[in-house]
Amino acid sequence: MDIFKLTFQLGVFFAIYSFIWFFIDFGFKIMTSGRVTGTLHNYLIKAIKYLFLVNVIFLFATGENETTVINEYSLIPVFVILFLYFLGKFQKNQNTNALFSRMGVQSPKVQFNARYEVILIALSFLTFGFLVFEPNFANNAIARWFKESIIDIESTAIIGFIFKVIGFFFLLNILTKTINSFQYIISKLTSVKSGQSQDEFDDFEEVE
Repeated sequence: MDIFKLTFQLGVFFAIYSFIWFFIDFGFKIMTSGRVTGTLHNYLIKAIKYLFLVNVIFLFATGENETTVINEYSLIPVFVILFLYFLGKFQKNQNTNALFSRMGVQSPKVQFNARYEVILIALSFLTFGFLVFEPNFANNAIARWFKESIIDIESTAIIGFIFKVIGFFFLLNILTKTINSFQYIISKLTSVKSGQSQDEFDDFEEVE
């Protein structure tokens, strides 16, 4: 599959999945109404969200696992896009938390814990790796419900178009992150080489 088409499609899936999860999360909040919920509780809910997201994306990437033989190399682009997606979520939550901290405001909607975030992302990728070797576990009723719901929403005329627009901007965001990463690496390599050349020139001057 074309990498641009894959990135666009996954952007649409991410957006629709988040849209569906909004109502699920709203249901959790209604059930826990009046109860004190801490950071750990919120991250347990977030873990469920991330793990099923990985499960659903795996189903899309493997064509519903119609075969028990999974080509690991074909999943590398999906893995990279997932990494950039989770990295973007991490940076967004971190920046939002830092903003509220500078303002001296504790937002009940933003309970950020860097350690939990890293553990959660690592657990998500371990789950993805597990499904590569045990794809049958991906075919569970909940993941398939998410997948069918996403397809139904995407095929809807107006709402589907809106999510396709979001997918387009997701594609641009991924391309921007990729370009920035390459520019950063190139700048670092260039600065290292320049530093080495300057050191060699200084050594030559000292000898002279």
